Amino acid sequence: MNYALVTGSTSGIGLAIAEILLDDGCYVFFNYCNNKKRTSEIRARLAKYEGQFDFIRADLSNYAGIENIITAVRERGCLINYLVLNFGITDRTAFGEIVPENWENVMRANVNVPFFLIQRICNDGLFSKNASILCISSLMASIPHAVSIIYGLSKSAFSALPGNLAKYLSFYLTKT
Repeated sequence: MNYALVTGSTSGIGLAIAEILLDDGCYVFFNYCNNKKRTSEIRARLAKYEGQFDFIRADLSNYAGIENIITAVRERGCLINYLVLNFGITDRTAFGEIVPENWENVMRANVNVPFFLIQRICNDGLFSKNASILCISSLMASIPHAVSIIYGLSKSAFSALPGNLAKYLSFYLTKT
């Protein structure tokens, strides 16, 4: 069986991808932060896939969430075949009012945590051979938007992540 981890997967694009992976026969780890009611709704909606998915509560806007992900994967005793990095946050603070905390929060959630999650999965040997990583970015990575400059910049950096890791990961993932 293939195992997939989809971050930010209780709504929108993340949920749609997770459902497609279930349809394809994958065991799917859904990631959520706080909304237990939403996880109950999804569990009921996906009842036909019972035993083929689980939810991991992990706030990926901070580094501590990485440990929750790693613990859940280890407890399942599996290797990740598909990692879908979909989680992200935005901040619509006006340019002249952005303070370092705004900047750090968005960059941490949208760039730093995904990077260190990939690193941790690699270091802990939790990727399967020939695993795939899908990074869900945004048009705002390449089309500037005046309302959420931090988000656009963070998604630009996030969009560069796969290319910058490709050589290392292609070597690493074929050796595990």
